[in-house]
Amino acid sequence: MIETRYLGLTLGSPVIVSSGPLTQNIVSLKKCEEAGAGAVVLKSIFEEQIESEVSKELESSSEYLDHSSAQEFFLTSSRDYYIDRYMKLLAEAKKELSIPVIASISAKDMDSWVDYAERFIACGADAIELNYYPISSDKDVPGSEVDRKAIEFARTARERIKGPLSIKIGYKYSSLANMISSFEKAGIDGIVLFNRFFRPDIDIEKLEFTSASPASSPDEYAEALRWIGLMSGECGIDFCGNTGIHSGESVVKMLLAGAKAVEICSAIVKNGFGVIGEMNAFLESWMGKHGYSSTSDFIGILAEERRKDGYNWERTQFLKTIS
Repeated sequence: MIETRYLGLTLGSPVIVSSGPLTQNIVSLKKCEEAGAGAVVLKSIFEEQIESEVSKELESSSEYLDHSSAQEFFLTSSRDYYIDRYMKLLAEAKKELSIPVIASISAKDMDSWVDYAERFIACGADAIELNYYPISSDKDVPGSEVDRKAIEFARTARERIKGPLSIKIGYKYSSLANMISSFEKAGIDGIVLFNRFFRPDIDIEKLEFTSASPASSPDEYAEALRWIGLMSGECGIDFCGNTGIHSGESVVKMLLAGAKAVEICSAIVKNGFGVIGEMNAFLESWMGKHGYSSTSDFIGILAEERRKDGYNWERTQFLKTIS
């Protein structure tokens, strides 16, 4: 059986479809389940994007909103419209799907994180994934302060948000090992490694700001694999591998390192929903070949803490010259 346990939820497959274009409407969500996904993460609701849209609407309607009270009513109503639309998708997904549905949130202040989470849990979300990663662009703010704020965020989120809770983060912290350990101590149930962010680029002919391809490539899973291998034997938190997972082979690698599940998106965008079934079939075949009847039999057996040669997870320099 390729069943796994993640965030206290039983998944029929460790392959989760991550937040993105494939999880923003019920048609695609049903295709994810039909293809064999163990769970789905709804496309993130971004407070920053909501504020941007509401500001545009306010500007276009400013001549009708002379009074501050009218503007306040407009802002509140517009914000609730976007949240209600997300809740409608969540409710529909819970009605139509039999697999777990995870809501994803990216907000700017703690009250918004909690407000969104409470609404989505009340609407039936099986878990909440917090899409958290601040850009440390202020040269006067030391790394220790960035880490402190992240840990405080995790503690507050856990205190105020009920239900299974995971955090999806990037890897550029001054001490990622300490960060992961602190998240576990704060009571966070799972951590997704790693978030794949918007990547800026420049059009050198038009001299304009643009963006690089949002899709990952099959060679981008190594950093997540390393940190899952380093930390899964030390921490009881559930790990989920993300970014660069394009094949059944990379799914198996993540589980061997200690991940309970993986999140995929680009592989489906490039190859269609059928890739989910291919990953499941590869995993099942590999387990049979190696004599494993359950994923729990081998998850984490190659983690650093469980191997005499576990030090290899810490290696950062080549020992031989590549020719």
